[in-house]
Amino acid sequence: MKAHFGRTIRVLALTAVCPLALAAPAQAQTSSPADAAVPPGGVVATVPPSTGETTSGPTPASPAAGAAAAPVQAIPAPAAPAVAESDDIVVTARLRREGLLDVPIAVTALSAADISKYNAADLTKIGELTPTVIVSNYRTIGGGSIAIRGISSPPTQVGYEQPVSVAIDGIQSSSGRVATLGFFDVQQVEVLKGPQALFFGKNSPAGVISITTAGPTDTLQVGGRVGYEFVADEATSEGYIAGPITDTIGARVAVRVRNSEGWLYNNARPAANPFFPAALPAATGRLPGPPGRRVGDDEAMGRVTLEWRPDDAFTATAKVFALVGHDQGGGSFSQNIGPCSDGRPRSFGVVDPFGDCRPDNHTSFSNIVPAIADRIPALNGDNRSRGLNVATTASLVLKYDTDTINLSSLTGRIFNRYRSVSGLTHTVDNALTTYENTSYRAFSQELRLLTKLDGPVNFLVGAYYGDSKDDLYNDTNFRADISYNPANNRIETYEKVADLTGRTYSVFGQATWLIVPKLELAAGARYTREKKKTRNENLYGINSALGRFNTATTDFPGSTDPTPGILAGRFKDDNVSPEATLSYHPVPNSTIYLAYKTGFKSGGFGITSPIQTNTTLADIDFDSETAKGFEAGAKGELFDRRLRLTASAFAYDFKNLQVTQYDASTIRFQIDNAGAVRQRGAELEARFDATDHLRLHGAIAYVHNRFRDYTGQCYGYTIPAAVALTAAAPSGCSFVTTAAGGRQLTAAGTPILQQVLDGRAPARSPDLSGNAGFDLTVPTGSDLEFGLTGDTFYSSNYFASDAFAPASRQDDFWRFNASARVGAADGRWQLSFIGRNLSNKYYLLFAGDRTGGTSVPLTQGEQRGVVARGREFWLQASFRY
Repeated sequence: MKAHFGRTIRVLALTAVCPLALAAPAQAQTSSPADAAVPPGGVVATVPPSTGETTSGPTPASPAAGAAAAPVQAIPAPAAPAVAESDDIVVTARLRREGLLDVPIAVTALSAADISKYNAADLTKIGELTPTVIVSNYRTIGGGSIAIRGISSPPTQVGYEQPVSVAIDGIQSSSGRVATLGFFDVQQVEVLKGPQALFFGKNSPAGVISITTAGPTDTLQVGGRVGYEFVADEATSEGYIAGPITDTIGARVAVRVRNSEGWLYNNARPAANPFFPAALPAATGRLPGPPGRRVGDDEAMGRVTLEWRPDDAFTATAKVFALVGHDQGGGSFSQNIGPCSDGRPRSFGVVDPFGDCRPDNHTSFSNIVPAIADRIPALNGDNRSRGLNVATTASLVLKYDTDTINLSSLTGRIFNRYRSVSGLTHTVDNALTTYENTSYRAFSQELRLLTKLDGPVNFLVGAYYGDSKDDLYNDTNFRADISYNPANNRIETYEKVADLTGRTYSVFGQATWLIVPKLELAAGARYTREKKKTRNENLYGINSALGRFNTATTDFPGSTDPTPGILAGRFKDDNVSPEATLSYHPVPNSTIYLAYKTGFKSGGFGITSPIQTNTTLADIDFDSETAKGFEAGAKGELFDRRLRLTASAFAYDFKNLQVTQYDASTIRFQIDNAGAVRQRGAELEARFDATDHLRLHGAIAYVHNRFRDYTGQCYGYTIPAAVALTAAAPSGCSFVTTAAGGRQLTAAGTPILQQVLDGRAPARSPDLSGNAGFDLTVPTGSDLEFGLTGDTFYSSNYFASDAFAPASRQDDFWRFNASARVGAADGRWQLSFIGRNLSNKYYLLFAGDRTGGTSVPLTQGEQRGVVARGREFWLQASFRY
């Protein structure tokens, strides 16, 4: 069914795009009016120096001083430009049109050509192009984790916000669900590093990834791209049509479809079920085997843009995006990574003969046991392991721009729902089977006023309102042999509903003072008030060996709702995040700056864990996270603009970093705040036009993050009660001691293990990372152009797990990309062969303790992991007219 759907949508897309291409004019040029200030979702562009329309350092008439910028040319075309067309990237990091070398912020900009070069069609691949950025698509629960400079939150909690937010056409989202979305028809990506309190949504203590999609064009333009990847048998096709509808209205329609048979191989086979109640017929409990030989998925997405410009002052832009995707369930894209005592994983002590214990392109999981599928009402007897992802975003940007002010309004709406049924033990037996239905929706409204006065002082003021809600439904079976209730014929451990609502109110302002024509001081602050509330309830809990999930009559300590069985809570917090930046522009296209910056991420509640009879409100709440510190940087060009350099050094302190660890033995997440993280580091990026046709580039980042005042739980480790008083603690861990110096024991007689993590780097935080590469473009006399690219990427070691399990340690590694292309010199068509991760390195993006993996006494528990995709070979063709 999935493969048939994928073939159908590919045929429909090609049928729609090809006639448009044949009927289109031979070529069209496009331009965009000048904007002195750009609200979220505004046009971002590249300015060829030959036009004389570059953005230089601040003068009384420059964008930094609030005056109008020169016209720029938009980049809707997917083809890469020749190196000879050295360009000045224009960014909107401060909601003004500024050259990359003029903005006093550490920002990496990726153009449409950069993104197209390696088919970077999702956040994971976009992150691979920038040092210190690590993005994991976890699919289930929180969706994903996004790290910049080693600061992130794990994806294992619905309720966590990521410290790195993503702004899509100005709509800011800090939900990890954004990592599950695909991107296409992108005009530019800006990666802003370090705390960003003022310009994007409500606040982002670790950074922002700002994605600007392409907009309407002044003349009719049609383009598209088709691609095929040989290893995963993956086919993609996308296309767009853009142009004017009337003299004042422009439009753009873009679609993309993708179908992948899968790069992961599922080695599971039909087998007897070791975890099935003897009271039921054995035939109904047999493990049915995998949903497919490979772990495939597909998605279809589209975007419609309308822009109304009735005069030179007013613009209204509306964008609507929708996505539908299918996969094989929330657990299908993770795998068992060990360690295993004999090379095979175990689930509650039972060996999986089909699994392995290392990061690679193999996994093992089965479809749902028929007897279980028959007893989960939402499945209606359908025992396929599967997932459905549905997402929509919509934005309306209103902008009124005159010689003295720029007034803008941004209204945004985000919705994402993921329904999944799969096994989560990452072994063939699916001893933990979950049906999950999570949704996230958010509404935001932002107003901004930016002055453009002739004097040296200008102002930005604004207000932001956000309203969000997470809904969670979870129906979980933990070992059918002990979860079967013959009285009601149910095979369930618990059935849970929960929700989390949040409201954000904030006001912000900034003043810029052009002290002298080359020296600017900018200072401002954001005040934020956050309110959140949650409600958690088990609709059903087994009353047997797992009776701790039967909470119908439980009074939960700390709950704000006294009703038995209801765990509810309220949270509120206020914050003021100031920042100040002094920037000096000694010559055009150069900046030296010193900044004091702060950031804030709200606390709240995690609603993923099942509530149990011993749960308290303190088990699911967490405090707000803050950041403050200094950053200094320098940007400029040398050798007649052939060498571009950007450098920064930074020192930040993060307080109450939000952390989560999974306790596989109790099937619950431990939510906490680390006392502090001390961050010190430096980054350098360079680009050198060695000749008119050869461009070299490179970047290196050293980030030294270390915990302070943080003691967390140990990773999964089994200590039998018989040796509890004499067993040695596992590596890196120690026993909690009582005041008298003896070991503190649980009710079962097992010592409590902890880790003192002071002096260790957080998860997914390599000390050193970097890249280097070249882009060679060779024109011919026949209007053809040939190109070669090569890139290498390096990362030092890091732990992928927040519990720092030894098996989750990712050793340092190299990754290589390369491509070759041929096409028309004017970019009308291009044929490319693209190689990604040619070293075939399966490295860890995220890891955690695995349910059922702590079954061998006195050994480290087995880990589950999200593994980076291995080698890819893409054949890609693109066109535009």
